[in-house]
Amino acid sequence: MFKLLAVLALVSASVAHRYKGGHYRQTKNATYDYQSLTWDEAHEYEECDGFVDSYDEQDEGVGKDGAEALNDMHHFMSRHHPKRMEDICIDVEAGPVCPDFHRDNSAGHCGFETVIIPKGKWMVADIDMADEMGVRNAYKGKIFYKYRGPHKIRFVYPAMVKWQLNKNGERVKGEIAMYLPAEHQSNPPKSEYNEVRIEEWDETKVYLRPYGGYRDDAEFKQQFTLLRKAVGMAGLSYKDNEEWEAGYTYLRYGRQRIEAMVLDSSYKA
Repeated sequence: MFKLLAVLALVSASVAHRYKGGHYRQTKNATYDYQSLTWDEAHEYEECDGFVDSYDEQDEGVGKDGAEALNDMHHFMSRHHPKRMEDICIDVEAGPVCPDFHRDNSAGHCGFETVIIPKGKWMVADIDMADEMGVRNAYKGKIFYKYRGPHKIRFVYPAMVKWQLNKNGERVKGEIAMYLPAEHQSNPPKSEYNEVRIEEWDETKVYLRPYGGYRDDAEFKQQFTLLRKAVGMAGLSYKDNEEWEAGYTYLRYGRQRIEAMVLDSSYKA
C-alpha cells in the first residue's frame, strides 16, 4: 500500500510540474485591464509614426481564427500587449524577483526604451546552434539541472539570450544567462560542471522593444529591424555584431513579455 501511494504521489507531482493550471499565479494578470491601455501606455515608450502594426488584443485562450487554447491553459495565442514590468517584478511571496535595471522611456526619441543593466554576476551556458530546441535545452539541461537546481538558487528575471552575429547579420553563436540573486552576488556557488560558468558582466546600456508573444513569432524578429531603425533615427550608435533577447514570463502561461535588445556601442560606465 505504501509503495502504491508513493507511486501515485510521484505521478501527481510530475503532472503538476507539466501543467500548472489556469489558476497559476502568472495568469493573475487577467485582472488587469490591458485592453484599455493605449499602445504607448502598454509598451511604456512613444512609438514612431508608421511603426505600429494594427492588431487586436485577443481574449485569453482564443487565438487567430477563433482557435481555443487547449487544457484551460489560458495563454494568448496571438500577438498582444506585453506584460508590464510593474506586474512582473514583485512576487507577493518572494519579494523582488528582478535585478535593479534602470529603465528610461527615451523621452525625446521614439520606438525604443533605454535600459542600464548594472554590473553583476550571471550564470551562463552555451546554446547548441545545431539544436532546434537549443535555447530551451541550454536552460533546462545546463543552467537548471546542473546549477540552479542543485544549489537551490531562486529564479530571478530575466532569462537573457545573447546572440553573436556575422557580417551578414546571421546568428552564429548563442549563450543563455540568468542573473544571480542578490544573496549570491558576492559569493556565488562554484559550478561543478564545465557547461555552466559564472561571469561578471560590466554595466551595459541597451535599447529595447518589448513584445507580447513568443520568441519564434515572425513579428518578434521584426522588432530588431524596427529597433535598429529607431535607434539610428535618434542618432545613437549600437553594436552591429550582437543582439540580445530578455524573457520575463513563463512560456505559455498568461500574458507574455520578451524584449528585443541592441547594445549601445559607445557606452562607458
